[in-house]
Amino acid sequence: MSVTTRKSGGSVTPSSILKKSRSIKSRLSEVSQTPVKVRFVLPHSQKVQIILQEYMKTNVSKDYENLVCLIRDAELTDEDICSLLKESTECISILNQNLRLFVDALLSIDWIDKNNRVVARYQSFIVNLVSAHNYHAKVVIEKIGPTDAEWLDGNPSETDYLKCVNIHTLLNMLLAVVPMCKEILLTSVRNQFPYYNKSTHIHEYYLHNILWILDYQPSLRQDIFFLIFSKLVILDVNAPKEEIEKFINDDEEIFPMDDTKSTKTCTTSFTVVNRHAVAHTLDVCLDKMFNHFVSECHDKETGDLNWENTKRLYHHMLTVFDKVILPTYGTHHVQYVMFLICCFKTTVTEAFLNFLWAKVCNPNIAPVLRQSSVNYIASHVARANYVPLSMLKGTLQQMAEWIHSYIANQDGLECVNSDVRVHSVFYSVCQALFYIVSFRHKDFIGSKKNINFLESLNMAKMVTCRLNPLRVCQPTVVQKFAAITENISWLIVIQ
Repeated sequence: MSVTTRKSGGSVTPSSILKKSRSIKSRLSEVSQTPVKVRFVLPHSQKVQIILQEYMKTNVSKDYENLVCLIRDAELTDEDICSLLKESTECISILNQNLRLFVDALLSIDWIDKNNRVVARYQSFIVNLVSAHNYHAKVVIEKIGPTDAEWLDGNPSETDYLKCVNIHTLLNMLLAVVPMCKEILLTSVRNQFPYYNKSTHIHEYYLHNILWILDYQPSLRQDIFFLIFSKLVILDVNAPKEEIEKFINDDEEIFPMDDTKSTKTCTTSFTVVNRHAVAHTLDVCLDKMFNHFVSECHDKETGDLNWENTKRLYHHMLTVFDKVILPTYGTHHVQYVMFLICCFKTTVTEAFLNFLWAKVCNPNIAPVLRQSSVNYIASHVARANYVPLSMLKGTLQQMAEWIHSYIANQDGLECVNSDVRVHSVFYSVCQALFYIVSFRHKDFIGSKKNINFLESLNMAKMVTCRLNPLRVCQPTVVQKFAAITENISWLIVIQ
């Protein structure tokens, strides 16, 4: 491969070099007919190395810039790419930061859909480059991904799948050879994550590929999940819940407690957001995450639950829930990933409820987080049909004991602070208990033993205490609870 410049009554200009963007040989044919003739001949002996060394020695950039422009702008054939990469590999020791433009040009080569020979040579070159000069790792990883057409049914075509395979093979090689690439990869994934109002396919494509990373780098699972859900909660709080629900035919009654957080539309002078598109993007992303979790926790052949994988996933996602989902105001959908994991095994459900209840009982935690925790308990226990009656009764028993203990402490005071904000956690726990009883009352009325259990909760004392929780709880919950408890009282009388 060689670059020869001859003058014939004129000077070299960029326009004379960059008029066309076809193959190197056709470029040579065109340029040879002009007064300024640039020839790019394949193959040749060590010409690339000579040009690079000359540039570093003399800082004369003409031949070097011509070489960079030709690599960057020509439509390279497979043979062109293989020959160029072969010569570049031979002089890889000198490809330092002073030759960044040349390295950038090589990174701009379209390689992922080429034949196996080109792909293998390119991957080998990149690994050797980063191994020799790890400061190139950042730009290599940032430029490694393509942009593809939209996928049908959320799945890549065979062509797109092969492109992804080539990319992930290279990433895996880099992570194995250069350990520092893990942090660079995480930073790059974080920085390049699509903004929430980007198209659904961009999010889908990005999410598909960062989940793919976990197949060969499971050690990154916690960081990747943390990143994904940090972005999904942004989609969630910007999704129009009210309009989404218009398309959902749900026969269940929905109390206002399910809507304790508002997602009213916010407009700014900087961004115009198609909120229906945001909702669709959230739906697609959550569907992909649900499928990933189901696949992660079940044997692909038998469909049996993999308990070890389930435990590991639960602990990773519990951290994400604690740090990302629980403190975020205005989420309505993302939290269902935890409910999905809980449905895999009752043991997981019990662990999650215990985790939330421990937060409710901890006075050192901010009241707003304690309130959110008890709201999640109520929503989970009331709505999830996989929560057994024994766990339902245990939850109500815990809440009732806590409420009566709180009431007893207040009754011991000469003067009770009437500020609702002081007792916000108390009112939230009361509302959670009323909500669960209202929603799951049918589980109790068929058995005298269960009716007696409800009576043992002493809910009458709760509603008649000095703090008067019915005055503060949401009206719809209060009305439903009053109607249900009236029926239960009749059942108690006629026993």
